[in-house]
Amino acid sequence: QIGRNGDSSERRQINMPEVTESRTGQNAANSWKTKLSKKGNRILGALYLVWGMGVLLLLCVNMFSMIQLRKKTRASLQIRNRVFLCDEIAVPFCLGIFRPQIYLPSSLTPQEREYIILHEKHHIKRLDHIIKLAAFLALCLHWFNPLVWIAYILAGKDMEMSCDEAVVKKLGEDVRADYSASLLNLATDNAIMVGMTLAFGE
Repeated sequence: QIGRNGDSSERRQINMPEVTESRTGQNAANSWKTKLSKKGNRILGALYLVWGMGVLLLLCVNMFSMIQLRKKTRASLQIRNRVFLCDEIAVPFCLGIFRPQIYLPSSLTPQEREYIILHEKHHIKRLDHIIKLAAFLALCLHWFNPLVWIAYILAGKDMEMSCDEAVVKKLGEDVRADYSASLLNLATDNAIMVGMTLAFGE
């Protein structure tokens, strides 16, 4: 019986170091996993911060541009229902969401005004101003993706080309040359409309 007790004691002494080593290894593994988790959370938090700053920057830049544009159109002269002439702008555009208004430069000839009004009314009829706003919000959320930027730019160009074709189709092929000349005269100042979500420029 003494021999058996002695053997049992020796076994416990042999097993104890193995249990201690196993617990030590498990604790080390858990500690390493915790460190990795904390590091991953910090990286993820930093990425969210950069993403949020990008969204905020795009929104702020657009809002600043809209405020500046509103200031320029304060002294506009209404010539028709929701159609205005403005001395402070160089490019005609459609501005607004629920009641979009058309603004025309005072330098346009009467014939050019008719062309541009038809163009902008076609935008309004197709709800392009709503579509462009939705596209811009999607751009804000995915600003880090260059493919979204390309899609946004190409969508805007497609809208303009579609409206041009609709105007030419309505007025007839005879006006294509005059209409194209009018657009060419306005193209040099078109840069100010880039990035505007609630405004369509020619």
